[in-house]
Amino acid sequence: MSIFGELVPVDSIRPINAGLHSATEETMISLLGSPRMPLTTQDQPERASQLVTRLRTEKRVDQFHLDGVAPAVESLVAILARVKADNAALYAALGSDGMLVVRLRRPTNGKPSKLISNHAWGTAIDFTVDGHASGDTKQQVPRGIALLVPYLNATGWYSGIGFHDDMHFEVADETIHAWAKAGKLTPAAAVVGG
Repeated sequence: MSIFGELVPVDSIRPINAGLHSATEETMISLLGSPRMPLTTQDQPERASQLVTRLRTEKRVDQFHLDGVAPAVESLVAILARVKADNAALYAALGSDGMLVVRLRRPTNGKPSKLISNHAWGTAIDFTVDGHASGDTKQQVPRGIALLVPYLNATGWYSGIGFHDDMHFEVADETIHAWAKAGKLTPAAAVVGG
């Protein structure tokens, strides 16, 4: 394991998610449509909403397979380019464990959820560090994730540390509304990034 997999205290990386909030299910359904219900905790890609299907784009960037709605993929491409330029060793230690995954949430506390995961809209990503996903490490997070938080928060991505899912990042509620207002959630906009 590299130094990026070592655990560091959450308190050492504050503030986290300053001015950002997890995108609500109501926001996501109103702006990107509802997946076809019912969903389970397993991926059901054929149940993605019609708008998500039309906005979907895929990009391969080195070790990352990015598969989500166009503005989220474009945003991650830019973020990862900055990470690579600033810290090549960190960039090399990172991977991803899924973006567009049409399912219900899988809370880290193990309790079943009836809420739709933000992965179902292709606006969330789970990172890995040294090939591992950690989930809830309580009051500690992998150093690689701690170093990623400022990059993603600065561009409107909410860190799952806020709800004890360390590897998870999602487009913040404020950001998804701004994208909608700017016309980035229309199928014509998706062609630009495709």
